[in-house]
Amino acid sequence: MFKLSPRAWILNAAAVFSRQHGAVTRQAEQSACSRETVYEHARKVEQRLADAPDVDVVAELRAENQRLHEAIAGLTRQAESRVVLDKDKQREFATTAFAMGVSLRQVEDLLGVLLPQDQATDHSTLGRWVADEAERAGAILAALDPACVGRVETLAIDEIFFGGGRPWSGSSPRA
Repeated sequence: MFKLSPRAWILNAAAVFSRQHGAVTRQAEQSACSRETVYEHARKVEQRLADAPDVDVVAELRAENQRLHEAIAGLTRQAESRVVLDKDKQREFATTAFAMGVSLRQVEDLLGVLLPQDQATDHSTLGRWVADEAERAGAILAALDPACVGRVETLAIDEIFFGGGRPWSGSSPRA
Protein backbone atom coordinates (compact mmCIF):
# COMPACT_ATOMS: atom_id res chain seq x y z
CA MET A 1 0.00 0.00 0.00
CA PHE A 2 1.38 3.37 -1.04
CA LYS A 3 1.41 6.03 1.68
CA LEU A 4 2.08 9.71 1.22
CA SER A 5 3.97 11.83 3.70
CA PRO A 6 2.16 14.46 5.81
CA ARG A 7 3.97 17.08 3.72
CA ALA A 8 2.37 15.65 0.56
CA TRP A 9 -1.06 15.73 2.22
CA ILE A 10 -0.61 19.39 3.11
CA LEU A 11 0.61 20.24 -0.40
CA ASN A 12 -2.38 18.39 -1.84
CA ALA A 13 -4.74 20.35 0.40
CA ALA A 14 -3.01 23.61 -0.52
CA ALA A 15 -3.53 22.89 -4.21
CA VAL A 16 -7.27 22.34 -3.64
CA PHE A 17 -7.68 25.41 -1.42
CA SER A 18 -5.72 27.64 -3.82
CA ARG A 19 -8.57 27.32 -6.38
CA GLN A 20 -6.12 27.91 -9.20
CA HIS A 21 -6.94 26.36 -12.53
CA GLY A 22 -4.90 23.15 -13.01
CA ALA A 23 -3.35 23.20 -9.49
CA VAL A 24 -5.03 19.94 -8.43
CA THR A 25 -3.91 18.13 -11.59
CA ARG A 26 -0.31 19.37 -11.25
CA GLN A 27 -0.20 18.37 -7.56
CA ALA A 28 -1.64 14.92 -8.31
CA GLU A 29 1.11 14.37 -10.89
CA GLN A 30 3.83 15.60 -8.50
CA SER A 31 2.54 13.40 -5.64
CA ALA A 32 2.02 10.43 -7.94
CA CYS A 33 -1.59 10.01 -6.88
CA SER A 34 -5.05 10.55 -8.34
CA ARG A 35 -7.01 13.82 -8.33
CA GLU A 36 -9.58 12.11 -6.07
CA THR A 37 -6.81 11.40 -3.55
CA VAL A 38 -5.78 15.08 -3.62
CA TYR A 39 -9.39 16.14 -2.88
CA GLU A 40 -9.68 13.48 -0.16
CA HIS A 41 -6.50 14.72 1.48
CA ALA A 42 -7.83 18.27 1.40
CA ARG A 43 -11.06 17.16 3.14
CA LYS A 44 -9.11 15.25 5.80
CA VAL A 45 -6.68 18.11 6.45
CA GLU A 46 -9.61 20.54 6.67
CA GLN A 47 -11.40 18.21 9.13
CA ARG A 48 -8.25 17.85 11.18
CA LEU A 49 -7.85 21.60 11.39
CA ALA A 50 -11.50 22.04 12.33
CA ASP A 51 -11.07 19.50 15.14
CA ALA A 52 -7.91 21.22 16.39
CA PRO A 53 -8.25 22.74 19.84
CA ASP A 54 -9.01 26.40 20.17
CA VAL A 55 -5.99 28.67 20.67
CA ASP A 56 -7.44 29.84 24.01
CA VAL A 57 -7.78 26.24 25.18
CA VAL A 58 -4.17 25.54 24.25
CA ALA A 59 -3.04 28.66 26.11
CA GLU A 60 -5.03 27.62 29.19
CA LEU A 61 -3.56 24.13 29.06
CA ARG A 62 -0.03 25.53 28.77
CA ALA A 63 -0.64 27.87 31.72
CA GLU A 64 -2.02 24.98 33.80
CA ASN A 65 0.96 22.86 32.80
CA GLN A 66 3.30 25.64 33.97
CA ARG A 67 1.44 25.95 37.30
CA LEU A 68 1.68 22.20 37.82
CA HIS A 69 5.42 22.23 37.05
CA GLU A 70 5.90 25.02 39.61
CA ALA A 71 3.85 23.12 42.18
CA ILE A 72 5.90 19.97 41.61
CA ALA A 73 9.12 21.95 41.95
CA GLY A 74 7.88 23.46 45.22
CA LEU A 75 6.88 20.07 46.60
CA THR A 76 10.24 18.63 45.55
CA ARG A 77 12.06 21.42 47.42
CA GLN A 78 9.92 20.75 50.51
CA ALA A 79 10.56 17.01 50.31
CA GLU A 80 14.33 17.55 50.09
CA SER A 81 14.36 19.47 53.38
CA ARG A 82 12.24 16.97 55.32
CA VAL A 83 13.65 14.49 57.78
CA VAL A 84 12.40 10.96 57.30
CA LEU A 85 11.39 9.31 60.56
CA ASP A 86 10.54 5.82 59.43
CA LYS A 87 10.67 2.93 61.92
CA ASP A 88 14.44 2.46 61.49
CA LYS A 89 15.12 6.15 62.17
CA GLN A 90 12.73 6.12 65.15
CA ARG A 91 14.63 3.13 66.54
CA GLU A 92 17.96 4.92 66.07
CA PHE A 93 16.53 8.09 67.65
CA ALA A 94 15.14 6.20 70.65
CA THR A 95 18.35 4.25 71.24
CA THR A 96 20.59 7.31 70.92
CA ALA A 97 18.36 9.45 73.15
CA PHE A 98 18.15 6.73 75.80
CA ALA A 99 21.93 6.31 75.71
CA MET A 100 22.21 10.06 76.35
CA GLY A 101 20.05 9.74 79.43
CA VAL A 102 16.64 10.63 78.05
CA SER A 103 13.96 8.42 79.57
CA LEU A 104 11.71 6.25 77.43
CA ARG A 105 8.70 8.40 78.36
CA GLN A 106 10.58 11.49 77.23
CA VAL A 107 11.59 9.76 73.99
CA GLU A 108 7.95 8.83 73.46
CA ASP A 109 6.90 12.46 74.07
CA LEU A 110 9.54 13.78 71.67
CA LEU A 111 8.46 11.40 68.93
CA GLY A 112 4.87 12.48 69.61
CA VAL A 113 5.90 16.07 68.87
CA LEU A 114 7.69 15.13 65.65
CA LEU A 115 5.20 12.64 64.22
CA PRO A 116 1.46 12.41 63.72
CA GLN A 117 -0.19 10.45 66.52
CA ASP A 118 -0.89 7.41 64.35
CA GLN A 119 2.79 7.15 63.33
CA ALA A 120 4.46 7.61 66.73
CA THR A 121 5.88 4.46 68.27
CA ASP A 122 4.38 3.28 71.55
CA HIS A 123 6.29 3.03 74.83
CA SER A 124 6.59 -0.76 74.91
CA THR A 125 8.06 -0.89 71.40
CA LEU A 126 10.57 1.79 72.32
CA GLY A 127 11.54 -0.28 75.36
CA ARG A 128 12.05 -3.40 73.24
CA TRP A 129 14.16 -1.47 70.74
CA VAL A 130 16.38 -0.01 73.45
CA ALA A 131 16.73 -3.41 75.16
CA ASP A 132 17.67 -5.07 71.86
CA GLU A 133 20.29 -2.43 71.12
CA ALA A 134 21.62 -2.61 74.69
CA GLU A 135 22.02 -6.37 74.30
CA ARG A 136 23.92 -5.88 71.04
CA ALA A 137 26.11 -3.21 72.63
CA GLY A 138 26.69 -5.47 75.65
CA ALA A 139 28.12 -8.19 73.45
CA ILE A 140 30.49 -5.70 71.84
CA LEU A 141 31.51 -4.20 75.19
CA ALA A 142 32.12 -7.68 76.62
CA ALA A 143 34.78 -8.14 73.95
CA LEU A 144 36.20 -4.61 74.23
CA ASP A 145 36.41 -4.32 78.03
CA PRO A 146 39.08 -7.02 78.55
CA ALA A 147 41.08 -5.60 75.66
CA CYS A 148 40.99 -2.07 77.12
CA VAL A 149 41.40 -2.78 80.85
CA GLY A 150 45.19 -2.82 80.62
CA ARG A 151 45.27 0.59 78.99
CA VAL A 152 43.15 2.39 81.60
CA GLU A 153 45.35 4.74 83.60
CA THR A 154 42.72 6.72 85.48
CA LEU A 155 39.24 5.55 86.33
CA ALA A 156 36.95 8.38 87.36
CA ILE A 157 33.91 6.59 88.72
CA ASP A 158 33.00 9.63 90.81
CA GLU A 159 32.70 11.65 87.57
CA ILE A 160 30.23 9.15 86.23
CA PHE A 161 28.10 8.72 89.33
CA PHE A 162 28.48 12.01 91.19
CA GLY A 163 29.11 14.56 88.46
CA GLY A 164 32.62 15.36 89.70
CA GLY A 165 31.80 16.05 93.34
CA ARG A 166 33.11 13.57 95.89
CA PRO A 167 30.60 13.24 98.72
CA TRP A 168 33.18 11.54 100.92
CA SER A 169 35.69 14.37 100.51
CA GLY A 170 33.38 17.16 101.64
CA SER A 171 33.01 18.87 98.26
CA SER A 172 29.52 19.40 96.91
CA PRO A 173 28.33 18.03 93.57
CA ARG A 174 28.22 20.43 90.65
CA ALA A 175 24.85 21.82 89.70
